[in-house]
Amino acid sequence: MARIHRVERTDGSIVEIAITERGDGDFHIDSEGVADRRASVMPGPWAVVRQVHGTAVAEADPVAAPEADAVITDAVGQPIAVQGADCAPVALIGPEGPIAVAHVGWRGLEAGVLESTIEALAQRGTAPTTVLVGPMIGPECYEFGAGDLERLADTIGPSVRSTTSAGTPALDVAAGIRTVLMDRHGIDDVRMVGSCTACADGGWSHRARQEPQRHALAARIVGADDA
Repeated sequence: MARIHRVERTDGSIVEIAITERGDGDFHIDSEGVADRRASVMPGPWAVVRQVHGTAVAEADPVAAPEADAVITDAVGQPIAVQGADCAPVALIGPEGPIAVAHVGWRGLEAGVLESTIEALAQRGTAPTTVLVGPMIGPECYEFGAGDLERLADTIGPSVRSTTSAGTPALDVAAGIRTVLMDRHGIDDVRMVGSCTACADGGWSHRARQEPQRHALAARIVGADDA
């Protein structure tokens, strides 16, 4: 069953975050019957995007699925969602106002999708103070080319360097996310709420098993009167 997390905000509202698992089925935006699976996790038509490993942030639209890697909304009750199968799904929440979700793989991390999402929230009047990071591939399973790893270390910081369980060079996406959020943007409340998609039960993995399915992270604002 999807795991539900709740974040209370200073304006009295609550943000609900649902993270699906393998048993919930496939949440790829093109999968047959995905609308019904979404409704069983969080009511209302979801606003999703066609992810391209870039930095664009889309305004929530429950009808269209624009090319972007983050979604923002201030509409109460409107679910926004991203999908993953090794890349990290991330929910960014401020004390009031809009919320956002982002899809963060190594390309997006390097390009600055977290920075663009934080900026989009700030432009709407609220910076994120709480961030939930869902399941992603862990460094123990994420062998990475040495040259690309050094380039990312130069861009993000040395925290991204790691080794696999076999002792080969690895990328630590979670460490890179923490560096961007905590060290560069001063967000202290960063909650890592997912396990490795490649070696833990419950998640889909493109890299480890070439699975085409996706799990999802969906978030919505629940009004104070409905919380």
